[in-house]
Amino acid sequence: MTVPPALKPPALRPGATIGIAAVSSPPDPERLDAGIDYLRSTGYRIREASNLRLREGFLAGGDAARAAGYRELLRDPEVSAIFFARGGHGASRILDLLDAEEMVRHPKIHLGGSDLTALFALLWRAAGLVTFYGPMVAVEMAAAPELDWEEVLSGGTPAPHRFPAEGVLARGAAEGPLLGGCLSLLAALAGTPHALHGEGAVLFWEDVGEEAYRLDRMLTQLDRSGTFKRLQGMVIGSIAPRNGDRAERPPTLQSWLVEAFARAAFPVVEGFPSGHLPRPRTIPLGSRVRLVAEDSGALEFLGHAVETS
Repeated sequence: MTVPPALKPPALRPGATIGIAAVSSPPDPERLDAGIDYLRSTGYRIREASNLRLREGFLAGGDAARAAGYRELLRDPEVSAIFFARGGHGASRILDLLDAEEMVRHPKIHLGGSDLTALFALLWRAAGLVTFYGPMVAVEMAAAPELDWEEVLSGGTPAPHRFPAEGVLARGAAEGPLLGGCLSLLAALAGTPHALHGEGAVLFWEDVGEEAYRLDRMLTQLDRSGTFKRLQGMVIGSIAPRNGDRAERPPTLQSWLVEAFARAAFPVVEGFPSGHLPRPRTIPLGSRVRLVAEDSGALEFLGHAVETS
């Protein structure tokens, strides 16, 4: 598969209108309101998806309602960016209800994480659109800590990240678009029309609450499905077993990481601060990066990920 040219969405401007979508699980109402208040306090206007406050079992409305709510924001000319309320489950169920040509015509900023991996994979395959893996409105933004999303979405180049020697699992150097997301979603997409392919790319993945044997199973599925074919490099984010607390990682998980990637055919680093964390870094999926992994490691983002002109 040839890596498509990246389509950068227009940069987020001060005072712009941000649409809040819910394509997965229903957000907690109090946390949703707290996240919206946080965005308004920074000067942005808010437009809610029509299904944002719906709840049908473990979903924020039925499949048709969630797809329609998202598409309304996508087509709305006043909405400059689409932020997602939360992850959970359900984004993959609406992929066949979305219009790829519509996505190409409306290349907007998309910011979210976790379950949004499925939607972001579709946006990359359909349009080559750069999307942003990071905090969500009713999750991290509800606590209003210091987050980096505004700087990245307004046109700043994400800061490089350094990895200590123990974070280098396989040596080498790589360059290419950074693709990926939550590992369990990437594995679930394998073998489907919406699967990500790693050819020519640097793969980022993270997950939470998974034991080493389950991570191993999902990586094996990706490997055997061809995802790692001609992969250039790998960046591993947070993989804490609970509460996103890296300090709680058991020794067995660390030893598995070392063993699993000791003979990798591409450079591998781990410990990038993105994923299910209180203050996750915002990373542009589809944007080009340079990865160097030797005695220590470094990940460099090659330019801004939005169109600033």
